[in-house]
Order: sequence, then structure tokens, then C-alpha cells
Amino acid sequence: MFFRAIARPLLASWFVYGAIESIIEPERRALRSAPVIEPVLAEAGLEDVKVTDLVKAHGAVTIAAASVMALSRAPKTASLALAGLAAVTAVAGRPFWREEDVEVRLRERERFVINVSFLGAALLAATAGHSAHHKARAKSKKVKAHNKAAAAKASNKAQKVAKSSKFKKSLSKTRGK
Repeated sequence: MFFRAIARPLLASWFVYGAIESIIEPERRALRSAPVIEPVLAEAGLEDVKVTDLVKAHGAVTIAAASVMALSRAPKTASLALAGLAAVTAVAGRPFWREEDVEVRLRERERFVINVSFLGAALLAATAGHSAHHKARAKSKKVKAHNKAAAAKASNKAQKVAKSSKFKKSLSKTRGK
């Protein structure tokens, strides 16, 4: 439990850090990913969309998903979102296979593998269960809902009994006349 409480924020920190850089300085990342993204945009008929805007949007969504995961609000959903975002970053942001210079290719391949590793970490985080505190809250909520439903059912039964006894009294008064 303790490790999960610190693991998600630690994992989220890497995503937030990269996302902030994407928002502050999108040009460098857009330049790297443009050869992969622009043909896709052209094929989709979205030539007017700027790669820098996509980099910023990717950063904003990444910050949101990483924050949700770090706070353990919807950790599985947020982790899956981060996994998808990490996949996009790995493929579009680190196209090492396009590099001509051997040294640059090696550096970019290493960064590609790092991004793939974080993709795996996000998937692992998506499979991790909830904390004991979350499970206790969920169980308490379920018990409370069950008790509320039982009380409503008992109340309905009591109302039916009361109506039935009133009907029987009025019926006996009517027959008595």
C-alpha cells in the first residue's frame, strides 16, 4: 500500500515533466515529430493543423492524465490514457529510424526505448489494484447503499401493511352497516 501511494506520483512526475516541456517549448518536439505527423495529417485532410498545436495539446492531456493517476482518482483509466500517450510519444516523438547520423540514431533509439519503458510502466500501473483505503471506502459505500435499499424496502412493506390494515378496517365498517 505504501509503495503504491508513492509509485503513482513518481511515475506521473516523468509524464508531467515532459508535458510541461511540450507546452513551454513545443517547437523542438514538433520538429522531431513532424516527419511522422504531417503525412498523417495530410492524409486525414487536416493540413491546417499545426504540429506545435498537437504537441501542446498532447502535453496538456498528459498533465491531466498524470495528475489523475498520481492522485489515485481513476488510476486505471488514467494509466491507460498515459500508456496511449506514451505510445504516441515513442512513435511520433522519437523516430530514430529516420536519422541518418549514426550517433544521433543511437541517442534517439535509446530515448525511444525509454519511452517504450514508460509505456510499459503505465500499463503496469493500469493493472495495479486500488489502495486499501480506496477498497475500504468502496466497501463502506456499498454497505451504505445496501442498508439504504433495505430501509426503503422495509418502509414500502410497512406502508403496504398500513394501507392493507386501513382497507380492512374500512371494509369491516362498511360490512357492519
